[in-house]
Amino acid sequence: MTRAERKQSYHYGSHRGMMYLVILPVAKKIISAVAQFLDSDAPVCHFHSKLMQKEPKVGGAWEWHQDYGYWYKNQFMFPDQLMSVMVALTAANKENGCLQVIRGSHKLGRVNHGFSGEQVGADMTMVDNALQTMELVYCDLQPGDALFFHSNLLHRSEANLSDHPRWSIISCYSSQSNLAYNETSTSWKVAVSIVPDEAILEWEASSLSNNDFLKKENDPALKDTGWENEVK
Repeated sequence: MTRAERKQSYHYGSHRGMMYLVILPVAKKIISAVAQFLDSDAPVCHFHSKLMQKEPKVGGAWEWHQDYGYWYKNQFMFPDQLMSVMVALTAANKENGCLQVIRGSHKLGRVNHGFSGEQVGADMTMVDNALQTMELVYCDLQPGDALFFHSNLLHRSEANLSDHPRWSIISCYSSQSNLAYNETSTSWKVAVSIVPDEAILEWEASSLSNNDFLKKENDPALKDTGWENEVK
């Protein structure tokens, strides 16, 4: 089975509706840590969150990439004011395709990205150089563990070869001072309304009908602008 044939499911959201996509990303413990990492004193904004599932045996691989390799096309100005947080909902390990990162690779700045099937992947020449220069880290996580990483950190994941699905939530954040000149949503510029950590225990289900879900076809980061074809 090729990587393209393996399956990975994900659901985007940026506002109210689902517990894991709403309460957890704006919990005080998460936002307090994000505010310390972002290179700005401006309020933290919740750009979006994704509920990710790697299905057993068929859950697919992700190519090496930087999140800013995508978000550069949304025309965010300052990559140091963008970051992601992955929270493991189930255990993540080598067998089920845990995240792999190249330690310190965010210091390279943005690497050119091109399309690899439906994915946008980093220039493999620079990735190979980074792998020869820096440490490859497999991010083994237990349920509830959180991984905070810079928008220019090179990362990937292999297929899930285990007998069980791997679930995680990835939330993306920006400083309110970080302008995005080609982003159609508004969540990236709205300061987070922080909720107490215990709010997730008190959450009550509500309708999803009024949610601000992002659609892949509307995402500038996934559109072909022409220059991606120049990247090998």
